[in-house]
Amino acid sequence: DDPELERRRTRALLMLERSATRDLSATIDIDRPLPSPATLVLACRRGLAWVLLDEARARGDFRAPSGHEVVTTWSGALRPLLELRTALSVGFEAKLQSPGDDGIVAALTGLAPLLAAVSSGVPRFRLSWPKGHQRARSFRIAEGLDPTRLINDPRAAPFEAQIDEPNRRVVVVVRPDDELRFSYRGRDVPAASHPTIAASLARVAGVRADDVVWDPFVGSGLELCERGLLGPFAKLIGTDTSDDALRAARENASRAGLSVDLIRGDATGHTPSGVTLIITNPPMGRRIARDSDVANLLDRFIDSASPRLAAGGRLVWLSPFPEKTAQKLATHGLEVERHAPVDLGGFDAELQVATRRFTSPQAGTKIPPR
Repeated sequence: DDPELERRRTRALLMLERSATRDLSATIDIDRPLPSPATLVLACRRGLAWVLLDEARARGDFRAPSGHEVVTTWSGALRPLLELRTALSVGFEAKLQSPGDDGIVAALTGLAPLLAAVSSGVPRFRLSWPKGHQRARSFRIAEGLDPTRLINDPRAAPFEAQIDEPNRRVVVVVRPDDELRFSYRGRDVPAASHPTIAASLARVAGVRADDVVWDPFVGSGLELCERGLLGPFAKLIGTDTSDDALRAARENASRAGLSVDLIRGDATGHTPSGVTLIITNPPMGRRIARDSDVANLLDRFIDSASPRLAAGGRLVWLSPFPEKTAQKLATHGLEVERHAPVDLGGFDAELQVATRRFTSPQAGTKIPPR
């Protein structure tokens, strides 16, 4: 007859049952087809949805409703989606038909058959709220679910249920295993690119078999690895002033099966000859992106590298000073294509593609880059 005691008893039983069955936790079978078509949401870094859309289109019909998501109706296995190199996650979407916790329970219950179809046991998920933990609500939702069909488990769950009440939906996410896409990534260095960003830059750069590719701020070498894995090239070159970075880049390139020329040198003082593609994520960060020394470094780099970029060549990078670098590149005769700012984890940088056009000696007309 004590409501508070009953509340505590119910939660204790829920937690005990959850803990006792953890050894039977579900794993995901990414090669098992879905039993029926489902709305799937592919997430990426904000500003890169157009790149993800371009990569995904080879696998089916997709659309990009925002700058950080691509959506499709899917009934096959999850593997082709989890292999997309520019995606952060793949999620099952369910609309909230009513507000509050009951609506969330109903949405999750509706997704249970789909989650079970790709799981080896009772699907487990953890709740993700946009504004931190909401313990009381999480327990109410867990108590409202049938534990034989779906279990809320914050410690051992392959799925994450992202609650998106402003958009009246729940997205139950599975995150790709890095071994599936980025198994070459054996070493890292501070402030190195996230591999999905490196993959995005490589896709924007495109593939030319005659490409002499240079990353002047090579870091752990992810941009060179992604460009090398994307398609044919003539040469891969990386420079950095850090020995640790060069060691990381060398190991990652070796794991990727790529031969890369790695040189210890300043990006403003060493420019390889015959470069047709400069691809890089230059030094920046929440603090140093506002440092005038970084702006000066990029200025000096443009002055040094632009004249050495071959006719028809291009530079693809993320700029923390978009106006300044776009104007500077233009002064060197490069045509600058500016894209939406990209979220780099707390600060933005603009994706820029600068191209050195060249003229046919026969016709005197501009030839677009391949």
